[in-house]
Amino acid sequence: MVKSSFRLKDGEIPSIGLGTWQLEGKKGLDAIVHAIRGGYKMIDCAFSYWNQELVGRAIKESGVPRSELFIVDKLANTWHTAAEDCLDETLKNLDVDSLDLWLMHWPSSLNHNGNDRKCPRLADDSVDYEKDWDYLKTWETMVEIQRRRPHEVKRIGVANFGIKELERIIQTGVVPEVNQVELHPECNQKLLNEYCDKKGILLVGYSPLGSIGSPLLKNSKLEAIAAKNNASVAQCLLSWGIQSGWPVIPRSSSPERIDQNITLIQLSEDDFRRITEIGAESPKRYINAPWYTFDDH
Repeated sequence: MVKSSFRLKDGEIPSIGLGTWQLEGKKGLDAIVHAIRGGYKMIDCAFSYWNQELVGRAIKESGVPRSELFIVDKLANTWHTAAEDCLDETLKNLDVDSLDLWLMHWPSSLNHNGNDRKCPRLADDSVDYEKDWDYLKTWETMVEIQRRRPHEVKRIGVANFGIKELERIIQTGVVPEVNQVELHPECNQKLLNEYCDKKGILLVGYSPLGSIGSPLLKNSKLEAIAAKNNASVAQCLLSWGIQSGWPVIPRSSSPERIDQNITLIQLSEDDFRRITEIGAESPKRYINAPWYTFDDH
């Protein structure tokens, strides 16, 4: 039986959620409504996806009570120096009174008043970082906000953090509950997973299928494992993630794939090992950003 949730310090987080990146227009709205009505409890959002109002509308149209959902959102890179304003805008846009989990999207503070809302640039085309600011200040601000507004921000965490960044913020005395990072067989983050496990930080896997155009989905060895289990390759990859010890947040706008992705299987020890080995044959990170360089291990 595939586990349905993972323990947090004061509750649980669902094992599978719906990623909302690039879900737009009627197709995106319908996809989110379909997912919530079909049993998805975790909805993974971000200020910088620029679709919070659409997500909020979908939550309302689904008819599922807010109390039954686990809503995640993320502080945008260009709002590190205005974190509380970002939170207020997020709650307003989503039309909800609380977030179950609020993450720092990246350990990268970009100019809040720059020339682009996502990645402002200087005249020489280099990334325009916020001067005299540090993500450590951002974390301290998030901690302070959560302490003042615990009913609106139930938990805080981070995303795209490596060990060196986690070491710094842990020294503040407040350990993030979650670190959301790219996780799939080709990017299994072994050392980061071991570190987070020791520190009591739960990894959550985004791009659990290897992102758009992933060759994993057409890997002949994985196709054989999927056929043996009467499942799709995607179902096997998502099941692998959960059995590895973390929640997964696939994204799709297809009702058929949305339904398929939440119907997972229990992999045998042998199939689990083989999927791990297949991923190790071609290690690859799909998600990179101009404002951050990953320190891969």
